Amino acid sequence: MTLVLILAYVALQIALAVWVGRGARSDTDYLVAGRSLSAGAVGMSIFATWFAAESLIATSSEVAAQGLAGARAEPLAYAAGLVAVALFFAHRLRSGGFITLADFLRDRFGGATEGLAAAVIALSATTWSAAQLFAFAAIIDTASGIGFVPALLGATLLVMTYTLFGGLAGDVITDILQGIVILVAIAILFALMTVAAGGPAAMWAALPPAALSPAAPPGESWADTAELWLIPIIGTMVSQEAISRTLAARTPEAARTGALLGAGVYLAAGLVPVAFGLFAPQLSLPLGEGEAFLPSLAKALFPGWLLIVFTGALVSAILSSVDSALLAASAVITESGYRRLNPAASDRQLLRAARTATVAAAALAAGLALTGETLRELVLDAGAIGAVLAVPIIAGLAGSRARHAALAAVVVQMAALVLLDWVLGLPGAFLWMLASGTLTFAALALWERRRAPPGAAVGDT
Repeated sequence: MTLVLILAYVALQIALAVWVGRGARSDTDYLVAGRSLSAGAVGMSIFATWFAAESLIATSSEVAAQGLAGARAEPLAYAAGLVAVALFFAHRLRSGGFITLADFLRDRFGGATEGLAAAVIALSATTWSAAQLFAFAAIIDTASGIGFVPALLGATLLVMTYTLFGGLAGDVITDILQGIVILVAIAILFALMTVAAGGPAAMWAALPPAALSPAAPPGESWADTAELWLIPIIGTMVSQEAISRTLAARTPEAARTGALLGAGVYLAAGLVPVAFGLFAPQLSLPLGEGEAFLPSLAKALFPGWLLIVFTGALVSAILSSVDSALLAASAVITESGYRRLNPAASDRQLLRAARTATVAAAALAAGLALTGETLRELVLDAGAIGAVLAVPIIAGLAGSRARHAALAAVVVQMAALVLLDWVLGLPGAFLWMLASGTLTFAALALWERRRAPPGAAVGDT
């Protein structure tokens, strides 16, 4: 029955997304909702997009194991990244009329940087999609017992259909509804946990003082701590998934206000899973460990029908994130790939290309979900990949047009990430990556400035 209701819930979301997205006639309609979003729609969509499966499942289990130290990445660091998007990125990028971050990099640094950036964004978004498909498949497998691989195939097919026809307009409308479901479900679970503990005072009194310590757990190096903060913050700042919402705002002011609203709602909602991790272990309940912690808490406290509602909330968190990531990959593949190869393409051809790219990204994400990495590892991988673009994006917003410097910085950082992290597994690899990209950009930008003819803009030569 749980599986049937999950599928019925997803079918309802698909129907709503298809209905809302039926008016798409071009890639702009499909990818940025015709630039029609209000500040409220931008904010709720950003919240629902960023409040993903790991926000509930991984955060609560990490806080249960580490105390407040488990809340550093989520919600604190990710919320800081969203605030940075609001303050420094949203208004500037929306004012430029861009569809993707790769578009912005083309405007600043040329086509070569755009093409490389598009590949980076597509890989980052696809990896994040893999994390959400991983969680969705786990829920379907738990409800049905059909096995993880068949569940993953089914989850991929459902998500692919959901995203394929809705586009960003359908995504935003369902994000708002899904965000409401998430907020209601976690509020009910928190209330039931408080009652089970004997009230707020008793719940607080039972909390061990050590759980409130934000200190890093034993064995965590300073480099690990720095990466735990920097990967979410920087990865969020240059995330196509978050930026796409602000680019779809009707005005630059709505983009900035909406991003601030989304950051606030995200942080407030994100503190609830932190509370689950702090207080639930003090209850005399059969709780699981790791990613089984939150589902076991819900199973212990909810009656059957409410457990199904909570499962629907988890599915909502997944759907509102995975479709955003697939659309991010589709956007850069279409705008920086197909459009550049076929500049005479009609609106209908571009729309068809965007939907084809969505299907391809979903298939690749399913393959990545089978690699054996955990939910949190996949999410952090996605953030680290996206952060490769931080140096040229920040430099571009500051006014730089040093083409060779931007391209070289991305290449050097990708090489550093692959070699130091994925091949050698060195601690602090992300920090070395950032340092190498910053130094490369600074050195080549200075070289370009010195060799430019008097009066010429850097990058013109």
